[in-house]
Amino acid sequence: MAERMAGTGNGLIGIIALGIILVLMGIPFVGMAVMASMMVGRKPGQGVPLALGILVIVYLISDFSGALIAAAGSGVLAGSILMGKSFRLSMAAAASAAAVGSILGTVLLPGHSLLSPENVQTLIQLYTAAGMSPTEIMFMMELLVYILPALLAVWAVTGTIASGAAARLICRRGGTWPDVGEGDPIRLGLLPAWILIAALAVNLTGSLPPVIRQAAVNVSIFMIVPYTAVGLSICRKLLLLYPQIFLLLLLGIIFPPIAIGALAIAGILDTWLDLRSRIERSNERKNQ
Repeated sequence: MAERMAGTGNGLIGIIALGIILVLMGIPFVGMAVMASMMVGRKPGQGVPLALGILVIVYLISDFSGALIAAAGSGVLAGSILMGKSFRLSMAAAASAAAVGSILGTVLLPGHSLLSPENVQTLIQLYTAAGMSPTEIMFMMELLVYILPALLAVWAVTGTIASGAAARLICRRGGTWPDVGEGDPIRLGLLPAWILIAALAVNLTGSLPPVIRQAAVNVSIFMIVPYTAVGLSICRKLLLLYPQIFLLLLLGIIFPPIAIGALAIAGILDTWLDLRSRIERSNERKNQ
């Protein structure tokens, strides 16, 4: 009984913590978590209409782009889970769908997205209040527009990961989460590596059209996300086998930019070096 109450308490704390994160990430991801939990945890005749009702609320509070992100992420996540796919695979598919939705929403209706006149005016007011000159404000706005696709995709992916974790906690608390496994650890093949290499090569080439160079810059920025996720998986493996390395990892907390760069580089190298397998073999030789 005590163990069950402790588990229930931990689950509630987890839901509250993820709820705070989702609110900070934005309304679309709060809606995504609720919609996914409804579609997974209820019969289709009940869950889908309720999810559509939540989607309407997300649209009214947020915008077209936010509603598209919530619909794409929750729909793919719920569909993949109900088909029996692993949690990691379902999350990857949902994050990809949400990233595409975030970009499409801005392209289709820029006036009802982060590029809406109201949002742009709010940013200008914030920059002005921070003491920036008109020239600096113009530079920041141009830079924001230039890398907006990558920023939107990164925002959608990170928010979807938090939403998926929240939806799973909600369903598990209600005893309605399907019996699906976690799935294999994150591993990126050669294709993402070649995409990143091609994007970096285009960035170094000055003779290509500006649109192609802009796309390459955005791809390069976005690719930091999956490779950082692989780097975190490698870091987790190190901590499990060598807990004493935690003191070294504290430097990453103190210097976040260096930590993100190191994690991304580790993720890239893992494509060819398979660092997690090497860490396991090293630990096995040590214990022999």
